[in-house]
Amino acid sequence: MNCSEETLYMLTGKLLGDGCITKQKGRKPRFQFIHSINDIDWCMYCYEQLRHEIPFAPPFYKKIQDIRTEKGYTECYQVQSRTDPTITWLDTLWYSKQKKVIPFEFIDQYLNVEALAWWYQDDGHLSQKGTIPKKNYSFD
Repeated sequence: MNCSEETLYMLTGKLLGDGCITKQKGRKPRFQFIHSINDIDWCMYCYEQLRHEIPFAPPFYKKIQDIRTEKGYTECYQVQSRTDPTITWLDTLWYSKQKKVIPFEFIDQYLNVEALAWWYQDDGHLSQKGTIPKKNYSFD
């Protein structure tokens, strides 16, 4: 493994949130995250924080046809790593038979306030009902 504990905290938040590890048949795994075009600032921030220790290609724009939306498409930015020993190691911990499984021993070690903040930034938000803040979560 060739990355700092700090990076592992950020990757933990991403894996609990919008991040995943993809693996094409016969190839090594890659880390990936996708954010809505409305979240470009968060996407760029994550890329900038992680790219110094994990070999990421820059974010790229994607327009995806989606009949479920009013416009008929969604727009997003995708970030994907190149192969890296850290990603290969994380793949062995987080994925079993191509399905994400929470590695509780790893979580015990790498779930700190920063990882929680990254997870929340990916999947949670606050709304307000009258004068009362209400927590909302999205686990899609």
